Amino acid sequence: MRNEKEWTSPIRHAFLSERGVLGFAWVGGALLFVALTGLLIWLLPFSVSAQMAVLFHTALGLLVLVPFALWQLSHWLATRKKPRAARKISAYAGFWLLAVSTVAGIIITWQAFFEVVVSHGWAEIHLWSGVLALPFLVYHVLPVKQENVAANGLPVVVPSQDYGPARRRTWKHVFGVAAALCALLVAGTLAYRAPSFKNYRPPASFKAAPGPNPFAPSHAETTIGGPVAPETIADSRSCGASGCHTAIYKDWQASAHRWSEEDQFFQEVRSATTQVQGIKSTEKCGGCHAPVSMLSGYKDPRLGKNIPGYKEGDSCIVCHAVRHVDERGIGSYVLGIPKPYLYEYSKARYAIAVNHFLIRVYPAQHDRDYNLKIARQAESCAPCHKEFDVVGKYPGLLQVETQYDDWKHNKWNTNPDPAKRLRCQQCHMFYQSVARRAEADPYDLEAGLGLKYHNHRFAAANQYMPLAISSPGAEEQVRDVKKWLTGERLVPEIQKVWPRGPIVPITIKAPASAEPGKQLNLQVVLTNEKAGHSFPTGPLNVVRVWIELDVRDQAGREIFHSGGLDGENHVEAGSYVLRPIAITEGGQSIMTADIWHPQGPNYRPAISPGKSESFEYHFQVPRGATGPLAVKARLRYRKANQFFMNAVYPHEHREPPITDVSSESVEIPIAISTATRAAISTRPIVRIPASK
Repeated sequence: MRNEKEWTSPIRHAFLSERGVLGFAWVGGALLFVALTGLLIWLLPFSVSAQMAVLFHTALGLLVLVPFALWQLSHWLATRKKPRAARKISAYAGFWLLAVSTVAGIIITWQAFFEVVVSHGWAEIHLWSGVLALPFLVYHVLPVKQENVAANGLPVVVPSQDYGPARRRTWKHVFGVAAALCALLVAGTLAYRAPSFKNYRPPASFKAAPGPNPFAPSHAETTIGGPVAPETIADSRSCGASGCHTAIYKDWQASAHRWSEEDQFFQEVRSATTQVQGIKSTEKCGGCHAPVSMLSGYKDPRLGKNIPGYKEGDSCIVCHAVRHVDERGIGSYVLGIPKPYLYEYSKARYAIAVNHFLIRVYPAQHDRDYNLKIARQAESCAPCHKEFDVVGKYPGLLQVETQYDDWKHNKWNTNPDPAKRLRCQQCHMFYQSVARRAEADPYDLEAGLGLKYHNHRFAAANQYMPLAISSPGAEEQVRDVKKWLTGERLVPEIQKVWPRGPIVPITIKAPASAEPGKQLNLQVVLTNEKAGHSFPTGPLNVVRVWIELDVRDQAGREIFHSGGLDGENHVEAGSYVLRPIAITEGGQSIMTADIWHPQGPNYRPAISPGKSESFEYHFQVPRGATGPLAVKARLRYRKANQFFMNAVYPHEHREPPITDVSSESVEIPIAISTATRAAISTRPIVRIPASK
């Protein structure tokens, strides 16, 4: 029969004894290093050394997991029958806290490697259970000079083995292993060479504007006060390639934000204006249309297309790393420069994997750099959706883009009932869903949206440019724009507030009947029911929105027509055309020479949110008209009028697509007046003799 007092578990004796290859010196040293790096990660600011600590902490934690579990098992088997004392209770408390921390660490490591987002809850459990375990474990392993043992039922005080030569040698080995690992950590930190952009020099063409902002007359600024390396504010592809923001990146690729600089309309207008008025007149455009290019010093439009940011427009960083915005417009934002994680700019596969792992498992700096607090507010739209200009002979500022002010001063922001107000993001960044969790967005997952995410297509009213430049997802983007304008796109989360139907419905107000030979008076009413800003909106003299009215009798003969297109695809003269009207700072309208439509249609101002505009038509009903009269009105939209298209594409004929935003048809009966009936009844009857 075995002697219980002399027996040692095979695991402890063969593998984890003080002399074993995996003895406590090695396991204990690795554990001490894991504990130290855990504290460094918690206490150090974001840096290369802190990130290296994360990698070493994770690697050593996984490496020592099985040996430590075996050692703990053998240690428990050897000591489980010892009297219950404070040190033993402390050991149990420390062990179970450490076990919880270990399980949580395994979970967040798995999530960082194979899932979209690391659970904040598990990360907190890993941190605090590990921190709380430390004092219990330290107390358990602290050496004592003497200990109480039981001999023949009586307590006896004997010298402790904690100060014996073997134990001292073991602890020297423990600290030696920990020190060696710390040296490796320091060496890894010193050996890492990150790309440095501190000495970045902008191109020779860059000329800083006088005054505090080198990018004036644009209001855009950077936190460092001058040009930044384009790599630090571009490379949106990495956001989609990480597996974190895949659906959002795909949406953004098709959006006007992505091709804001590549936009052929923008390029033509900027080039033409530069030639006529000089480069200073268009430098202000870059803060919104070409921020990557401008903020890296490539603000001269004559540099062409082979410049940083040309294919990226408003990059992910430009929108999400903003530190400050205000309501002045013309790019009134301050852009921060995110701090790079390890291997941020590497193209190597494994380096990219390490970079993505660090962002997921150690996300605090990433969350600070891409703080969504500003981006979720309507004010974040003001810098680029509010534009003013100076027109020589007019006092004050010429208001060009007014979307933000339109929203701010009208019903979607001023409704007395807060529940009926809407922000820009609620309409233009409505929720969409992905098929599986791996495609979901981390921030939206953390917000409790599940498989839903905020769409980043920003589908609004440009149904021409995506196809013209062969943008990724162009056909889908154009379909989305048409659905948006015609009201086919429903937004369930705001449907209780947002009306159904087209953006601007059209209504015909007609008399009860029409009389041949008499004048017929009709009214066509447009109501801006859904747009958060005036309709239409956008650049002056470019967008074309007009009413087409067609009246026919029962035989299909045309009675009246307005709003047709002539042989050259221009809206015919005399049609009702809506467009934004330029105004001075004092609110006076400015009708400058209309270089894009010299035929002089009947211009009317854009319609403010929640407001209606009435358009009157007067025409003669022919005497021979047969009823009922079929009246059809439709509101037609195209992103650019044909005069503008001809200027942008002088060597080829291109026609912008037309979208019918809304339409309505009514029938008007033909009525004969009493006097006409009397005249018909008293008219002599002429009899025609029968032919022989």
